[in-house]
Amino acid sequence: MRTANARGFTLLETGLAIVVIGVGVLAMLAAQASFHEQNRWSTHASRAMLLANELRETMMNLPRHDPVTGHDAADRVDPVTGVDPETGLVPWGPEPNEFDAGDWDDVDDFDGAEFSGPLGNGPIDASREMVSGLDRWIQRVRVFHVDPLDVNAERERFSTDLLRVEVVVLHQAPEDDAPKELTRMNWLAP
Repeated sequence: MRTANARGFTLLETGLAIVVIGVGVLAMLAAQASFHEQNRWSTHASRAMLLANELRETMMNLPRHDPVTGHDAADRVDPVTGVDPETGLVPWGPEPNEFDAGDWDDVDDFDGAEFSGPLGNGPIDASREMVSGLDRWIQRVRVFHVDPLDVNAERERFSTDLLRVEVVVLHQAPEDDAPKELTRMNWLAP
C-alpha cells in the first residue's frame, strides 16, 4: 500500500517504460536495416550507370563502320553468306584480325559484346581495360540500325545510316539466382 509520502516508480510503471523503450529501439533497428538496403541499391545503381557511361565514352570517337570494309560494302554483300565478295570480309562486327575490345576500331564491332567477371573479360572501362573487383557485373552491348524518323524503330542492317547503341548493365548479388538489370543506356552513334 502506498502512503502519501512514498516516492519512486512501481513495478508496473517500470515495466511499461521498458516496453516503450524496447519498441522504440526495435523501430530504429528496422529503419536502419532499410536505410542500409536503400544505400546498397543506390550504390549499385550509380556503379551501373558509371559502367554504361564507360562504354559510351569508349565508342564516342569511333567511326560507325570499319574504315576498311566501310558502309558501302552493304551494297555488295552476298545475301546468303553475308560476305563482301570484293574484300572477302563480313562488313559487320569485328574483322578477322580483331580479337577483343582492345582491337575493335569501329562501333559495329561492339554489337553482341558482353563484358563480365564470369567470362573473365570485364567489365571494362573507357580505356578498354578490365575493372578489377567487379566480378558480379555484366555489360551487354547491342548496335543496330534505326529509322531516322523514328529512332525507336529498328531496321535491317545497312538499310539506314543511323546507328543506335544500347548498353545494358546487370549485377548478380550472392543471394540472386540470376543477374538483375540495373540500367539500360541508349544513344545514337555520331
